[in-house]
Amino acid sequence: MASTWKDVLELAVAIELECAALYEVFAKTFADKRELAYFWRLYAEAERYHAASIRIHQSAMSTARPQGEQGYDAESTDAAAFLAEIREERARCERHGIGVADALRLARRVEEHSAELHGRTQFFKLFPEFGDLLVKMADEDKAHRDLLATAEKRWG
Repeated sequence: MASTWKDVLELAVAIELECAALYEVFAKTFADKRELAYFWRLYAEAERYHAASIRIHQSAMSTARPQGEQGYDAESTDAAAFLAEIREERARCERHGIGVADALRLARRVEEHSAELHGRTQFFKLFPEFGDLLVKMADEDKAHRDLLATAEKRWG
């Protein structure tokens, strides 16, 4: 069955929530380092916010007809593989732990992966009238990655 834009958004929500779960594992791992644990909790909360924003868009547009309805099989396959990879990494970290530098590197790899952003960008391709919102979200994403860069300088 071909993936639809709604499937893409569902997968995007799942990715955001799995990223939040991964960062919560980091917070628990570094619980003895108060400031670092707080950083990871905030980072996890930002991922939950991303998931919520996708849900809001999804709900608002549930009856809308997108421009250029098309299949997303290749993107959905990539995103599903990425989701599985994050789940595996989270499980590995829960079982074996992870060092600070490795956690930061893993977070960087996750945040820079195209699948992490694909649900939001697809939404705006289909509903271009919300372009100003895309700019706002892109700014938030940049601030999110900048925060990670600051953490890398401080703890990496």
